[in-house]
Amino acid sequence: MPVMKGTSSFVYRRASAVRSSRIDSTMLSSWSASKAKTVLTVSESARAEIVTQFGLSSSNVRCIYPGVTALHTSAAAAPALEREPLVLFAGSIFNRRRLPDLIHAFKDVARNRPAIRLEIVGDNRTYPHQDLDGIVAAEGLQEQIRIQSYVPDPALAGLYRRARAFAFLSEYEGFGHPPLEALQSGVPPVLLDTAVAREVCGDAALYVRPGDVNAIASALTSLLFDESLRTRVLSAAPAVLARYSWTRAADQTLEAIECSI
Repeated sequence: MPVMKGTSSFVYRRASAVRSSRIDSTMLSSWSASKAKTVLTVSESARAEIVTQFGLSSSNVRCIYPGVTALHTSAAAAPALEREPLVLFAGSIFNRRRLPDLIHAFKDVARNRPAIRLEIVGDNRTYPHQDLDGIVAAEGLQEQIRIQSYVPDPALAGLYRRARAFAFLSEYEGFGHPPLEALQSGVPPVLLDTAVAREVCGDAALYVRPGDVNAIASALTSLLFDESLRTRVLSAAPAVLARYSWTRAADQTLEAIECSI
């Protein structure tokens, strides 16, 4: 029993530490926001949340969209690769990004389609921990799903260039770069239907309700096999990507700083 007591004590302290860290961060953010002349954020959705959460004047909170950086400098010059029946997720793995839902939906898509694959690339930072390898094994999908915590940039760029669909089922983001990186690589994304996802990606994505595994499976199937729908989604990408520029973000940030002095 001493081992059990020790384990329980560690878990309690770990959970307490996480809660304490979040409380400290919120308090520090609130104090900093109240003292700042201008608060900069990366989306109108985040701006509205900051105004409401911290009780600030909307005139003191400004949205400046970031740019989108190419995954790999040589990727644009690399020869085009043939698109495969491949679904890609790339990004840090948090509970809010619903990877179990993606795996369950992929099972429906992959039924009787042995050539379809799902690549999951990202460090598993879930808490409580989600055993994604265990879920894959329980679904019998070891031959069709590969999970990697990290791949070098050239290999990741290659995955983007081969994939036919990108999945990013996040229920909460301040902005969310991965879907834009996918669009920049010519991969249409499936996203959870949230205000920030609609704001960032507009018509260049398919949207599904949180927890609707059937809808996720249907959206993935459409992006994998429906060429007219893929064309429609990707045709909206240039106008969406044009909204994001690091040069413009730098100019707007400098202007905001100068106006606050």
